[in-house]
Amino acid sequence: MRPTLPTLPTLPVRRRPLRRRTSDRREELLPLTGSPVEVVTDDGARLHVEVDELDRPATTGAGPAPTVVLCHGYALTADCWHFQRLALRGRYRLVLPELRGHGRSGRGPDGPVGVARLADDLGQVLDAVAPDGPVVLVGHSLGGMTVMELAARRPDLLPRIAAVALVATSAGGLAAVDHGLPLLGHHLVHWAELALERAGGRYEVLERSRRVGADLEQRLVRHWSFAGPVAPELVRLSARMMAQTPVDVIADLLPAFATLDEREALAGLAGRPVLVVAAERDLMTPAAHGRGIADALPEAEHVLVRGAGHLVMLEHPGVVTSRLERLLARAADASGPPAATHEVVVPLARRGRRRRA
Repeated sequence: MRPTLPTLPTLPVRRRPLRRRTSDRREELLPLTGSPVEVVTDDGARLHVEVDELDRPATTGAGPAPTVVLCHGYALTADCWHFQRLALRGRYRLVLPELRGHGRSGRGPDGPVGVARLADDLGQVLDAVAPDGPVVLVGHSLGGMTVMELAARRPDLLPRIAAVALVATSAGGLAAVDHGLPLLGHHLVHWAELALERAGGRYEVLERSRRVGADLEQRLVRHWSFAGPVAPELVRLSARMMAQTPVDVIADLLPAFATLDEREALAGLAGRPVLVVAAERDLMTPAAHGRGIADALPEAEHVLVRGAGHLVMLEHPGVVTSRLERLLARAADASGPPAATHEVVVPLARRGRRRRA
């Protein structure tokens, strides 16, 4: 008998209009670049890291401003933080690592890659590019799982972690998720694992199939990544990031989600400001998983974004960015984190401005 996910209680609702115009969004999707840094891990993997430096040292009332580390999710790249990076660059030092095998980062030695390995990588990125001073860790999906695992594997870093944001992620129980297909979801994941296993290393055949089915891939991306109509540029950006992820990397990581359990790791994040953003119509990491994380962290601010999908930071960037800014303000407040809050945010649809992808 499959375990059931907890139901979400009634939460206070705040309506937040989205003022960003589609034409502005199209301009902002021009690639953002910073100072590239290559970090070589202990097993020889070469990780690509983008760093947006400050023109001058930034300080808060409590001391130096933190370095903000933005960790992307499964089959994505640092580009998924486009809008948040655009809003925060120049105000904070930003570090955007790309997970091994993703984007411009190398695959590393042959062998399985799990969340523990990614957490070790993240710790070594911090050692290399942010060796001292406070840091704020922001993780989406797999990036959030990596941040949680880092708290367990690198307790020496905990005193430097000023705040944490976990966006559309999970601390475990993903084996029970049907990915929006109640009758087929679990079987499709199992079949995908079998197909990748039976490929026997002949991943180039699967890669060619992905290129042939690019149009279908965009449709699937739109279905599983966004809950409503979004600008075509966002769909293409998302599909492009996913298409850049090699099949063997997808093969390695896919089984890891079924056994993921970061609930004990959450204890290491307690005692500091934490933001948990959940998306109401997230088919990959359901909203109830976000509520579960928030319930385990007494100081957490829990925000449920109504009508949002898994890529909530692209679909409703204004909501995620404003909450990150509030988290950074909380981290700078020497009076300590406030009591936990649970809130629903409803982005108002922009009439006549949104085009269906």
